[in-house]
Amino acid sequence: MVLRPHFQKLVERVRRGPPLAAAVVYPCDRESLQMALSGAFAGYLNPTLVGPEARIRDVAGKAGLDISRLPVIDCADDAPRAAGERAAELARSGHVAALIKGSLSNEDLLGPVADAASGLRTERRLSHAYFLDLPGQHRGLLLADALMNVTPNLAAKRDIVQNTIQLAIALGIPAPNVALLAAMDGPAPAFRSTTDAVALKAMALQGIFRGAVVEGPLTPDSALSADAAQAKGIKSEVAGHVDVLIGPSMESALMVLRTMLAMGGGLAAGIVLGARIPIVAPGRHDSMEVRMASCVLASLVTAAAADAAPVQVVGSGGALAADAGTRAAA
Repeated sequence: MVLRPHFQKLVERVRRGPPLAAAVVYPCDRESLQMALSGAFAGYLNPTLVGPEARIRDVAGKAGLDISRLPVIDCADDAPRAAGERAAELARSGHVAALIKGSLSNEDLLGPVADAASGLRTERRLSHAYFLDLPGQHRGLLLADALMNVTPNLAAKRDIVQNTIQLAIALGIPAPNVALLAAMDGPAPAFRSTTDAVALKAMALQGIFRGAVVEGPLTPDSALSADAAQAKGIKSEVAGHVDVLIGPSMESALMVLRTMLAMGGGLAAGIVLGARIPIVAPGRHDSMEVRMASCVLASLVTAAAADAAPVQVVGSGGALAADAGTRAAA
């Protein structure tokens, strides 16, 4: 695993703690099994493979991977959804502290978690955040939500901001600077991104986002560069010192992500937030470095949760319920 400087600091913290007990769900492909083995070898993970045992061992044998030392919980039903449901049960009972996606869809992994009876839901909806380690940046950046919430309404954006702030604190940023990205640096009725940002900033002033400095609307250049903000006459303590970028939609956040990676290279590792346990949901084309770095994030979130008060679990009327504006990208 080739480490980037900002991720290196996170890895050093993880190495001081116990390995993360995680269920690798439906690991019926070489990449998922290799990640489980690599994580165990490096001391980051204490993985349990969850899925159809015969198929898992067949894939491992064909790939030349020795999984004899890894525990396997067999699911008699070969359906990916059955593995997702079994993994959710393991998390609810405390046998594992995180879930890691194998070769199943996000829907089959996250559906059982979002179910009202799972015991894994919290008062917030699920969201996703990337940690970016970019060349030339003096700190790591968090970016949300480029994976799950397609067109979030104001309530969903509130949850996204809260989830991402919680991640930032878990990663060692006690008072994160949050930029609410928009098409313009001030309110404009034609752009909902700007009016939502004004509302979210008002929530921050009311103390809803405790421990964070939240400003917006800010265009990406204003958020990332104090000089750019100053040139436009914007006074902001977040500009040029941002820790968290919040996109107004999945499309816009994804465009920011792809642009930053294409222009400067770097690494982006992500994690699903908002449940009682962190969830790693790598894309099918993600490198082993990205997968392992995402597990590092999950380990730090788990460690932070262990030091915090229990999370309140809600019933079927909670904010985590899926709606038309929330989708889990497969």
